[in-house]
Amino acid sequence: MEFTEQTWREISGWALIIGPIQFVVVTLVEGALIPGYGLITHWISDLGAPPNNVPPFAPGTSLWWVFSTSLILMSLLIFVGLVGLTPVLWDRRLGKLTVVLVAVVALGAIGVAVWNEVDALTLHSISALIAFGIGWVAMVVFGVYARRNPRWKGGWSPLSLLGGLVSLLALILYVIPTFVGRANVPAWMASIYPGGSERLIVLPLVLWIIAVGTQLVRGIEEPTSSSTVAAHGA
Repeated sequence: MEFTEQTWREISGWALIIGPIQFVVVTLVEGALIPGYGLITHWISDLGAPPNNVPPFAPGTSLWWVFSTSLILMSLLIFVGLVGLTPVLWDRRLGKLTVVLVAVVALGAIGVAVWNEVDALTLHSISALIAFGIGWVAMVVFGVYARRNPRWKGGWSPLSLLGGLVSLLALILYVIPTFVGRANVPAWMASIYPGGSERLIVLPLVLWIIAVGTQLVRGIEEPTSSSTVAAHGA
């Protein structure tokens, strides 16, 4: 069987689809198995915390390795996805920057899995900041890139920009109570902290990655020469 460029794109697309979906399913199932765990009241990373007596973390679970394995698997599948996505985006500087940013997000996610919040809080926090703080930038950069690129017609640009904006706003809602204390922020902000605001940071990025993967599987229309000239440098 000959692997054409489109075949690699399809494989990469499925990697971008399967990776985030399996991670979401694993976190939902594992969260349901932990007594007292709440999607709004607990950090996502509490799912990867081994049994402990360190407040304010969740008590931890013997299944902590499932979360870590799932997160690493998602990150590795994102790297597989970049194999097919990179040639599509490598025609312009913003496309190249998008690839680099997504790769950095995946590396940050691996760090979150490798260094859990109980045993290596500092490294865990730095890794999470990399993943959360760069994910929204990747969507915004891609949104600007897609604005005049004939390969990404329709709503790719506005939806990517919207996803980046939502993720950024959620990041702000997460960071403020983290630094000033939950008791020192408005009640509505405190009510979604930490799990709600944290998940709102991640959700747009997860949906965006799945959507990009779907586009690769469906096939990306190659631009005509005139369209390429018109879009060059944008």
